[in-house]
Amino acid sequence: MIGALVDISGRRPWLVIALALLSMAGLWGYASRLELRTELRELLPSDSPAFQAYERQAQRVDGGAQLIVIAESPDRGANERFIDALAEQLNEPLRKRAACAAACGDDACRAACGPPALIRYVESGTKEVRSFFDANKWLYASVRELEAADEAIELELALRSGLIEDLEASGAPGGDAGAAATPAPAQKGLSLDETWQELQRRLKKIDEFPSGYFATPDGRMVALRIVSRSAGMGDRRAAELLDQVTALVSRLDPAAFHPAMQVGYAGDIPNAIAEQKSLVSEAVWATAIALVLIVGGVMIYYRSPWSLVVILLPTALGASAGYAFATLTYGYVNTVGAFLGAIIVGNGVNYPIVLLSRYRDFRARGMPADEARREAVINAFRAELVGASVAAIAYGSLTITHFRGFSQFGTIGFVGMFMVWASIVPLVPATLVAIERIQARLPRWMRDPAPRVSDEGTAGPSARALARVTSRWPLAFLAVAPVIVALAAWKLPAYIRDPWEYNFARLGSKSSREKGAGSWSLKASEVFGGKMNVAGAMMLADTPEQVPAIKAQILANDAKDPQGQLVADVATIADALPGTAEEQQRKIEILERIRDRLTPRVLKALSPEERERVLSMKPPEALRVIGPKDLPDLIRRRFEENNGVVGTVFYVKYKNNVSFSNGRNLLRMADTTGDVVLPDGTHVVTASRPTVFAEMIRSMERDGPLATAASLLAVTAVVVLATGSIAGALAVLLALVLGVLATATAMAALDVKINFLNFIALPITFGIGCEYPFNVFDRARLLGGDVSLALKRSAGPVALCSYTTVLGYGSLIFADNQALNSFGWVAVSGELACVACALLFLPALLHVMNRSARMRRSWKGGLLLRGSNHS
Repeated sequence: MIGALVDISGRRPWLVIALALLSMAGLWGYASRLELRTELRELLPSDSPAFQAYERQAQRVDGGAQLIVIAESPDRGANERFIDALAEQLNEPLRKRAACAAACGDDACRAACGPPALIRYVESGTKEVRSFFDANKWLYASVRELEAADEAIELELALRSGLIEDLEASGAPGGDAGAAATPAPAQKGLSLDETWQELQRRLKKIDEFPSGYFATPDGRMVALRIVSRSAGMGDRRAAELLDQVTALVSRLDPAAFHPAMQVGYAGDIPNAIAEQKSLVSEAVWATAIALVLIVGGVMIYYRSPWSLVVILLPTALGASAGYAFATLTYGYVNTVGAFLGAIIVGNGVNYPIVLLSRYRDFRARGMPADEARREAVINAFRAELVGASVAAIAYGSLTITHFRGFSQFGTIGFVGMFMVWASIVPLVPATLVAIERIQARLPRWMRDPAPRVSDEGTAGPSARALARVTSRWPLAFLAVAPVIVALAAWKLPAYIRDPWEYNFARLGSKSSREKGAGSWSLKASEVFGGKMNVAGAMMLADTPEQVPAIKAQILANDAKDPQGQLVADVATIADALPGTAEEQQRKIEILERIRDRLTPRVLKALSPEERERVLSMKPPEALRVIGPKDLPDLIRRRFEENNGVVGTVFYVKYKNNVSFSNGRNLLRMADTTGDVVLPDGTHVVTASRPTVFAEMIRSMERDGPLATAASLLAVTAVVVLATGSIAGALAVLLALVLGVLATATAMAALDVKINFLNFIALPITFGIGCEYPFNVFDRARLLGGDVSLALKRSAGPVALCSYTTVLGYGSLIFADNQALNSFGWVAVSGELACVACALLFLPALLHVMNRSARMRRSWKGGLLLRGSNHS
């Protein structure tokens, strides 16, 4: 059947090529609708309770991610004017939509007011907060403080009226007249200074921005905070908001406010977008660089530009099928999937390379073109099928992970690799015939040079040298195995106990920390310094009544942490109120007594200076019980859901020395706050950015070994079935495992930690790396066990296949994103180790095994494919 398909392709080459091009155009056209989603949530384990709670939370508060705009110049006034102008421009459309919605009586009318704005609200300072607390400061005194003040005033009035005598001042009867008298509370007078000063200190603590703006003390930087409807994980709405704000800032022209003014952006949104832009741009560069180097390598190896058409056409068709499948199945591709272009190109060209090399080999030995095409396909069929199977398995092993990012990556890679293999049988023969017909009409200098081989049918001195040294000194190459095993036994046990990368600072973009969003985030920290709950991790309870119990339980969990406490405080709506309604009512009653004592007659008896001071401190009559809805917007909105429920939102504030880049801290935070069990047995699944990223770490720890084991087991099954002999399967798998073991040992020796990107390198290496030893083994099988001749004929194509795959991964080595960089290094190391074992260790092992008569019989007893006499 395969031979017949090759013959048909040779007779109708233009039809086959036209169908391939039409299919590819249709597939790429369909795949052009594929959406690129670069938000981090697309990589997270979607079935974890923490992530699901985080998604529900994002819906309840409608995002909540922050975009901080910072104006920096030497002139405080210019900075404040710019922030005021920007706030006015941002608030104007919000006011118009709110007024429109308020005038409507039904949902249809409100819908006509336009879609919800990307901005929930804008905060430009603390003037409203200062005014509110100034008017209600007496309510923020404790009951004990107010009772003490009331008693002091009552005593002072009694002393002044002569109703009682100050015995302590005059000395008690029978006492020591010479003893110093202790001042009575009455000597504090009516000024209430102690209580007043304490309230003023509290007001300063509540409002830490005395200018009314979010600013540094010297006014060099003034900030504005935008709270968005985005979750701040790099989604499209966040990018759209940043673009809108950037355009608005540009129209305002900061230089018009001060020539030296600079405006920058910090917060969740610009940081996430900076990371995703780094990833996307690197995906494009990785694909482009890999393609250029692969094209150059193929042209140099074959000394033919025409060979590019033969190799790249089926590769492009397979890649288009993979992305079209992603469009059909998912409708989008995530950040990790963006790099599949470079990887599929690097891996996919292996199959047409092997087939083209077999064809040129047969042609060089004088075989007619039509027969060479047929025999090349049949001869390489098993090796190609095994290569496609193990590569597809390598990607398919990722589909069992909980990471959406890698599950999707594995599915697309599986389809892409298999489609490249499926397309080479009709496409490569058809393309060869078409090129030969075209070249027949071209001048000689535009044609491919005829392929050349030695008398024994081999090409290249390097392949002959490899065959010679591995046959002469096989034990020398086999001696490498115990060395690697010994090093692994020394290095791996300690490494395996804790191989994970917990330092998130070593995983993101290097440049973003030095410039752009990263540098402006440091400036935002200078402005806010952890004030106004900026440093708190937002969480939600199911009901406001649960919050006090949740707070108590989180603090209790934190106190039990054997490594020490992480939590500084849990901020709730109650912290912004002056007590419960009952406590406030008690305070108001005391304040009314104080106010009643300060009658006009009493005040008239005071000196003018004292009367003025007492009047300024006299509790106002308008004081009333304050509820959550009465708090100023700047405070209330932090604790409010979309539906207007106030009090379910709370913030876990961590100590200043707690690093959010430390994955171990994130795991401890998740243990403390992630699943809170209340005293009545109620489970409240809370979530925050730290707990979600902690879930990434847990998923990585669980899925990494699982995917690696699945890949190894599936590859083993394919190899055992395909080799046709236990000894042959053992030889291929020993070479593969030795290559992977060498890679893991190098990682341990260099302390290369496993992170959420490079942990897929080992499962992929088992699949991709298996192609090389199996190709060498299969060629030896077809040659009746002649290992040296098999190596001479297969070393070149195997090395070229490895070269293209290394380029697919190697382009990531230069990535600015450190996680991608490490993925590139690990994958390249695995490739090089596996190809070295295939070309050195495996031939040496087969030479030693070949000395056994039983092994020779196993070569001959294997299933020989038709045409093996030409192998």
